[in-house]
Amino acid sequence: MSDRARLQRWTPAEMDAYEHARAMLNAVIAAYSARVGTAPNPQEARALREEREPVLIERDRLTADHRERIAEIIREMPARLAAVRDGGAGE
Repeated sequence: MSDRARLQRWTPAEMDAYEHARAMLNAVIAAYSARVGTAPNPQEARALREEREPVLIERDRLTADHRERIAEIIREMPARLAAVRDGGAGE
């Protein structure tokens, strides 16, 4: 299926939700990356990279067809983002 045909099968609302979910995943990835850069030791940096890895994979595999998962990401990732930013992840 061409990219043009694929884009036509999603509504604008579905594409907005997909983009929002990707943005949330990117924000979580960025928060982990910031923490990795300031980790006090190599072990903590490694643990943070390991926690970040599944988010990277999910972002790379996510498509607008994953409607249920997109809704979950939009609902759940703000709390995870806050936890990572506040230092609650990787500890």
